[in-house]
Amino acid sequence: MCEIKNISCNEVAQNESRFAIYTTADFLKFMQKLNVPHRHNYYMILLNEKNQGSQLIDFVECDIEPLSITCLHTGQIHQWLDYSKIEGFVLVFESDFFALRYQNYQLSEFSFLTYRHKQPYIKVSEENFNHIKSIALWMLKEFNGKQNNLEKCLRSLLNIMLIDLNRLFEPNTKNAEFSQSLQLIHHFEELIDKYYKEKHFVKDYASLMHVRPNYLNAVCNEVTNSSAGDLIRNRILIEAKRLLIHEKKTASEIAYELGFVDNSYFGRFFKKYENYTPDGFKKKYLKN
Repeated sequence: MCEIKNISCNEVAQNESRFAIYTTADFLKFMQKLNVPHRHNYYMILLNEKNQGSQLIDFVECDIEPLSITCLHTGQIHQWLDYSKIEGFVLVFESDFFALRYQNYQLSEFSFLTYRHKQPYIKVSEENFNHIKSIALWMLKEFNGKQNNLEKCLRSLLNIMLIDLNRLFEPNTKNAEFSQSLQLIHHFEELIDKYYKEKHFVKDYASLMHVRPNYLNAVCNEVTNSSAGDLIRNRILIEAKRLLIHEKKTASEIAYELGFVDNSYFGRFFKKYENYTPDGFKKKYLKN
């Protein structure tokens, strides 16, 4: 299998901007180029208003239904499958675009943009969709109009959209104590995404966060219904699958890249949580 394509936001925006928004009709030419597996360095939000389609997100085929919203985070493996009839909007942006006005941690408040949400996809009511659509239309007008203070306006509109999307994806986060726990989880997830190749144990991350491992584990169970160790392992496993399926790497090379002491330990780790050896998983996936 050929090496995975890495697609930058600049390629999609066709300029040096780290933000772009298109109607799906205008984005169609990009979709035709991206109907093979590729990895983004940007976040993507798909607002589909009419008709149906499908896309592949990290080994899971995801339907694109009317009045649906799909949010992809950076680094995910994505492939457009059936897209010619969908009608809506595609929004892409880099984290740095948002961080120029807001602190980095504020973007991490939006948990639907993190890897913990394996399939960040929801169907919404027509009323809710039309509300998000109104923000998208305002963004599109600004993006195409090239007015003064364009990027400031787009960042503000993006922040409003993300807040409203967070209310749809995470409707039960009003409790202040729970919100603090959620912030802790988001910080943990950011650290995992940064260090998963070299740090495999909860105690390593607890030390970075200046909390006790037991406390971190308790908060993870409360917020995510998964242990802290599960979140670390899931990140390692999804990257292992990406490298197995989409990169020209052997199991030994992947074991080394992901920080395992040897190939046999990586093989046991993979089989324990996936019920297949790395090679067995690859054969099964390619066969299907």
